[in-house]
Amino acid sequence: MLAEASVGVTQDCPCPSFPLPHSEESRRHGLAGCLVVAAPMIQRAREYVRNGARELATSFPCVPFDPQAIEEKLAVNLLEPLGSMISRVCVLELNVARLEGVLEGNTSEERFVSFLKRLGEPAIAGQLFAEYPVLKNEIEKRLEQWSVFSLEFLKHLCEDWQQLRRRIFSGAAPGEIASIQGGAGDTHRGGRSVMIITFAGGERVVYKPRSLAADEHFQQLLDWINGRSAEPAFRLMKILDRGDHGWVEFISASPCRSQSELSRFYRRQGSYLALLYAMEACDFHHENLVAAGEHPILVDLEALFHPRVATYGGQRANERALSALDDSVLAVGMLPIRIWANGDESGVDISGLSNCSGQLTPFAVPQWDKAETDEMRVVRKRAEMAGSNNCPTLEGIPASAFDYAEEIAGAFASTYRLLLAHAAEFLSLLHRFAKDEVRAIPRSSRTYANLYHESFHPDLLRDRNSRESFLNKLQETVAFRPDLQRLLAAEQEDLLRGDIPLFTTRPGSCDIWTSAGQRIADHFTESGISLVERRIAHLSEKDLQLQHWIVRASIASMKPCDEGHAPAATQPTAALRQAAGSDELIAAARQIGDRLTQLAFGNEDDAAWIGLVIAGQREWRLSPLGLDFYDGVPGVILFLAYLAELTGESRYASLARAALKTLRTGMKEASRLSGGIGAFSGWGGIIYMFAHLGVLWQDTSLFSEAEELANSIADSIAADPAFDVIGGAAGCALALLALYKCRPSQETLKAAIACGEHLLGAAQKQSRGIGWNCMRDAAAPLTGFAHGNAGIGYALLALYGATRQRRFQEAAALTFDYERSVYSSQQRNWPDLRNKAAQGFVAAWCHGAPGIGLSRLCALGLSNDPQLSEEIEAALATTAENITGDPTLCHGDLGNADILLYASEILQQPCWRNRADQLVTALLHSARGAGWKCSNPLGVESPGLMTGLAGIGYALLRHAAPERVPSVLALEAPVL
Repeated sequence: MLAEASVGVTQDCPCPSFPLPHSEESRRHGLAGCLVVAAPMIQRAREYVRNGARELATSFPCVPFDPQAIEEKLAVNLLEPLGSMISRVCVLELNVARLEGVLEGNTSEERFVSFLKRLGEPAIAGQLFAEYPVLKNEIEKRLEQWSVFSLEFLKHLCEDWQQLRRRIFSGAAPGEIASIQGGAGDTHRGGRSVMIITFAGGERVVYKPRSLAADEHFQQLLDWINGRSAEPAFRLMKILDRGDHGWVEFISASPCRSQSELSRFYRRQGSYLALLYAMEACDFHHENLVAAGEHPILVDLEALFHPRVATYGGQRANERALSALDDSVLAVGMLPIRIWANGDESGVDISGLSNCSGQLTPFAVPQWDKAETDEMRVVRKRAEMAGSNNCPTLEGIPASAFDYAEEIAGAFASTYRLLLAHAAEFLSLLHRFAKDEVRAIPRSSRTYANLYHESFHPDLLRDRNSRESFLNKLQETVAFRPDLQRLLAAEQEDLLRGDIPLFTTRPGSCDIWTSAGQRIADHFTESGISLVERRIAHLSEKDLQLQHWIVRASIASMKPCDEGHAPAATQPTAALRQAAGSDELIAAARQIGDRLTQLAFGNEDDAAWIGLVIAGQREWRLSPLGLDFYDGVPGVILFLAYLAELTGESRYASLARAALKTLRTGMKEASRLSGGIGAFSGWGGIIYMFAHLGVLWQDTSLFSEAEELANSIADSIAADPAFDVIGGAAGCALALLALYKCRPSQETLKAAIACGEHLLGAAQKQSRGIGWNCMRDAAAPLTGFAHGNAGIGYALLALYGATRQRRFQEAAALTFDYERSVYSSQQRNWPDLRNKAAQGFVAAWCHGAPGIGLSRLCALGLSNDPQLSEEIEAALATTAENITGDPTLCHGDLGNADILLYASEILQQPCWRNRADQLVTALLHSARGAGWKCSNPLGVESPGLMTGLAGIGYALLRHAAPERVPSVLALEAPVL
């Protein structure tokens, strides 16, 4: 924020009258030069604290500080808050002075120093504060708060010193105070904040200006769990609660010494998760946890028993799914979960288990451009985040929670069961917290902090009304959050006082208290204790199954989606004596249908699912399934519809119809799909689904619905930036042609032709053939079916088949010619060109030989290209040899088996069917012991089509009855 990048000052700038200490901290932040304008005010505040410290020293027999020097150590903590207040005004005035030509110096840097000298002149300072009277008042207010809080802290230190020595330092004498780090957290209640005190002997202690009763009770709870043979045991913290303030031992971050210590660290994290979930805790992000060797230590326990306002309280299936996530272990804040901003392709993860180092802030933040020159200005851009102390290290290398997912999930389950087994005793311990002060968090602290910092824009500092009106922007959200209405006045008062608004409650109460102690009765409909009682009553093996899945799924989301997938152990195909028959395959698909039924949220009217789905370019997200065909609701509907068709069981069709209602509701609320018009991440996939449902359910209204959708996206075709099968015009054309086959329509064909024309217009000539830039960071036009030339070439040929327009056929020939130019005869494969730095070879439908072979198989009969047969032979050989253990459609063995099955149908060569049988049967046998592992970093069960259960089930159905179940990989039309 602004305080992190305030006005700089050159080291040789003379500031003789400046009353703040010239510490390394002040130079690093560059605040000293600007604050010279407030030197007299600062000097008066320092003198007040100095005199007060001397008086305290005469009132107590033993004080752990030098009264002549303690004010110097406290004053360092004024740099950041005062610098944040004054910096933007100073930069504006700096630029005004530059334009007026009143600065001295031959260089921009010299003129900047000249400006700082001018600020030290009383007349200039007087003019500045006359123009910005609000700024002067805010500085005076902050200095008064600092003075009062500094002396209050010193008095508490003197009064508590003997107990502090016994409780925290085990009777040792730590010496005098060497330094004080203030502002270790947000300021509340008149500028009060957490402070870290370092003594001459090196010992440190944390001062917190609030009750620590909840912290003490939490340590008792950990001790109780340790006494129930929890393994590994929790480390307990030393705490001294003094009612309105308290002291906590300082926990230093330290490395682990072995892999076994790392393992125990993450097992404790899993146990913490279960405990915090049961206690309705939240806000345990990366700053609230310290990795002290093998012990994760929670250093902020304000947000226990957190009464929550339901965000998703509706009865629709999607709202129920969202509510389930909102009410899950994710709410603790410790599990990986990304924050997404508009235009952000990767999001940011600030959870307690994640290392935020190197990530970019999700939103643009104010920073200085041309610092320490007379052209200095504020710019806004995303900034790289620094790391925290929450991640353990071994030999200097930070560990990743992903590598210890099973330790975390296993300990979560064991501690969950411990709490379940001792629920009555556990609940009685929790009632000790009933009157403890805990935090209520109606809005994120970031919202408050951003508003407060922006209120120091120069335009808002000229009169009080402008700034107060600006701070009242919190009113704007009340229309969406009526529960905030009664809190607005307190929020405004805190912000005007210079604090981050603070609200507290008691676990046994439905009331909320403002920072000033005002009680707002019955703010919550249910107390924290009541919520926890209900949570504990809800603990069960069924709930554990869901929460355990969420733990593993969220940890899986830490890995990018293109960094490999969890292998599933398949049985060696040579050991198979007999291929699985149709009945066995359909029975396995029925089991998947039953599992999807169990996982569904909603009722007979609508249905939704939670899954691990791809978000942005490379990330996974735990969320309700979306509108895309790839891993969203349409793909699940298609599988259930075909399962009902082959089994004759209407319950699967009923679930599909319920999910279709959810899909239609989502379509009405969405102006567009993030993937555009394509077949798998855009509107084309929904058109394709409707075409199949119209045939399966013999309902021509579904064709009409698809045609209406096709008409609605016709104007979007020319703006499509993706081009490919997944998200672009190629996939849209194939979907439209599938609909056209079911119900021929000139409007549908016209839209498909528009897709082809868009592709022809965007083609880029290569040294050989043509290609499309389908991915922004790709090394070159891609090969392959999903995002590359193979899928686009097939779409062009399909258009030729429907229109007999030779231009599409000719362009397809050039498309395939480009792929031939990069073919590797040694690898018998086509390179994956997505990564400029490391080009490799993939063997899947999406990228590599299998999908490219599929495109050539689809081209037979539409092209006279003599090289097709040779390419098909090479591609099928590579496909047949590739065994990943991944069972899914997009980049797994069932996808490759589908392509081999397709080859056997087109080429009339049984050998490919035999090889497909081997792959499918091996996967089927493996799943009987371990269950189906979906295509994500931990193999977590997920409902979707291309990387999840629905696709596995669909592949089994297709293998059982290929004459009735078309290939979705080839985007085949339904069988009429």
